[in-house]
Amino acid sequence: MLIDAPTSTESIRYETLGYLDAYDAVLNGDYAFVAYREVDSYGWRVRIRSSQTAGAVFEPDAMRVQARAAGAQGKPYFVWGYTFEPTADDARQIEFRVHVVNGAPSAIEIFVRLRTIDGTPDTPKSVTFAWPTVQE
Repeated sequence: MLIDAPTSTESIRYETLGYLDAYDAVLNGDYAFVAYREVDSYGWRVRIRSSQTAGAVFEPDAMRVQARAAGAQGKPYFVWGYTFEPTADDARQIEFRVHVVNGAPSAIEIFVRLRTIDGTPDTPKSVTFAWPTVQE
């Protein structure tokens, strides 16, 4: 793996939930993402750490509110945290998607589409993992 979740300590526990890496041929560079659950004395949250971009923090209360709104609008997911939207000059796309079922968060997907050597979009890659349900 190109990037890892932090190592647990006496006061904070980390649990890896998902990992994804992808190669951008234009930059000749690897992108890596690790998602993990962080549990401390204040509660828990999900974080995504990236080797090349900003990541994201998914707080349970904020996700419940956003999921309810997305569900009311009939959306299957909403995007949270860092995003990279494709343009005419750059086909890269990076999204952290929170999938919604019955107005509640059900899963998180890391979606990445980078570029082939000629700059065209490469085959997308993604990893999806269940939204944690047990609070500690």
